[in-house]
Amino acid sequence: MKALEPADRTVTAVIVALMVVIFVLDLMIPLGFVIWTLYALPLGLSRWSSSNNLTWLVAGACTALTILGYLYSPIEAPMEVALINRGLGVFMVWIVAFFLRFDTL
Repeated sequence: MKALEPADRTVTAVIVALMVVIFVLDLMIPLGFVIWTLYALPLGLSRWSSSNNLTWLVAGACTALTILGYLYSPIEAPMEVALINRGLGVFMVWIVAFFLRFDTL
């Protein structure tokens, strides 16, 4: 396994910092709001890395954080609406990851 270049480390650090900030916002804002759409930002930044699998890793981390946000956010919307909202969020994350990863086809 090759070592990450300094530019890759910087991009990875920015991606992790963005995901943490988005997750904290997601925990502070009630379930009825669509904060998970911001996870498209770190996904887009993952394309700047030379690592082939970073997009998939970021998509997996965003999925996990979306689910954790569903479990721990304050409830102000009906649970069915919040569950559909988060399900669409996970679906959107993976669709964006697919298009980002295979944009050269």
